[in-house]
Amino acid sequence: MKIKLSLLLVFLLFTFSIPLFAQVDSTVSTQGLSLEEYFDNILQHHPIVRQAKTLNEMARQELRLARGNFDPKLKSKFNTKEFGGTQYYETWDSKLEVPIWFNTDINIGYEQNDGTYLNEQLSNTSDGLMYAGLSLPLGRGLFIDERRASVRQAQLMQSMAEADKVKAINKVLLSAAKAYWDWYYAYQYYTIVTEVRSLAEERYNGIVQQVINGDVAPFDSLKAFINFQERVVEQEQAELEYTNASIQASAFMWLSNEDESIPLQFARETYPQLNPSNSEEFLDLTTLKVLQDSARLLHPEIVKLDLKNQQLKIDQRLSREWLKPEINLKYNVLLKPSKEENTLFEPSSDIFANDYKLGLEVYFPLLLRKERAKLQQNTIKLEQNYYERVNQFREVENSIEKTYNTLSNIVELRAMQEQMVDNYQRLLNGELTKFENGESSIFLINTRETELLDAKVKLLKLSTKYEKAKIELLYAAGVPYLQN
Repeated sequence: MKIKLSLLLVFLLFTFSIPLFAQVDSTVSTQGLSLEEYFDNILQHHPIVRQAKTLNEMARQELRLARGNFDPKLKSKFNTKEFGGTQYYETWDSKLEVPIWFNTDINIGYEQNDGTYLNEQLSNTSDGLMYAGLSLPLGRGLFIDERRASVRQAQLMQSMAEADKVKAINKVLLSAAKAYWDWYYAYQYYTIVTEVRSLAEERYNGIVQQVINGDVAPFDSLKAFINFQERVVEQEQAELEYTNASIQASAFMWLSNEDESIPLQFARETYPQLNPSNSEEFLDLTTLKVLQDSARLLHPEIVKLDLKNQQLKIDQRLSREWLKPEINLKYNVLLKPSKEENTLFEPSSDIFANDYKLGLEVYFPLLLRKERAKLQQNTIKLEQNYYERVNQFREVENSIEKTYNTLSNIVELRAMQEQMVDNYQRLLNGELTKFENGESSIFLINTRETELLDAKVKLLKLSTKYEKAKIELLYAAGVPYLQN
């Protein structure tokens, strides 16, 4: 009767276990994706990265816009008045203005004025007058003016745009790297759980055979089957986590052309390539001091504050220029148009002595309250920018140091955890040997196996935590595109 009950129990357990076997998908993928390949796709196709790359072009156009203030200009002005059959006046002035860098405008033009009531100041010869001259600031604007200041600031904006681009791309790559290593962890965890489930299945099948042969009690097969069920549940959960992690990692993958960006999703066969870094090599080559020195020169936030400081100094210099009186000198030589075909105007020996037009404008506000306030504001902004930079660099240094310490600690913990995994494996192997000799039990084997699984998972967590910390360290140091 006991033998019949035992056979019935084994049959029922085997029957209930069939659907569980069918639900388990242990297919091994054959298409790996390394972090380098992952980053390459992001740098080429991710919309935010492509958007960040337009910042350089925007800055170039800003510089082009500022340089437009120095474009030559062609001007023409015509006025006439006729009333009661009398032409009061008719004036026509056409000229070419050529701005040059030192706040000087060169003018070359021709004017012809006529009329009964023409202002005597505008009268000239019947053939009109040609003139050539310049306007020159002798006070305010001699050393710097708005045109030159805008060009110099636009040149600084190009470097600032590059810093903004690096900052935006680094932020995307940091999030992508974390998603990649979460995906890596989920895949490795799923692999470990699948291996443990396979071992539990083999052990259960072996015990079932021993029950059939009468070597062990049916109760042992029940405990083995429960352990197998637990492993199947763990595998199902691990597979779900891996699927979700794969979706999250694939969210950074895109295919793009000139017109559109198309989101991509990993194929089922795609898996994260097994390429964890050599921690000792990384820590040796990239020391704390090297990263801090690099951050002082390359960190986007520090670079932007340095460039902002240069822009503020340009503003300050321009504000100081406004404390000077405005003195503008305008001088034009006057030339008679030539009636001969081969010459443009008639030469004159007294061209600079008599035939000229000279003007002088002077402007100076007595209290200079607006100008002095503007200068003081620029001085305060420079001081604020200095304090902001000091604080920002301190935060960068602390972030680098904390992340570096975390990396060093993980390296030590990972070495210890690797030893623990080896020791738990020895315990499990020994327990299996004792079980074969009839000196142990399924309960102890399950306990040793669970301890080994937990140790492997902890080691896996430390490895992925190290890879994330490594990327965070490069991000904290502002290394462009997180390339060490």
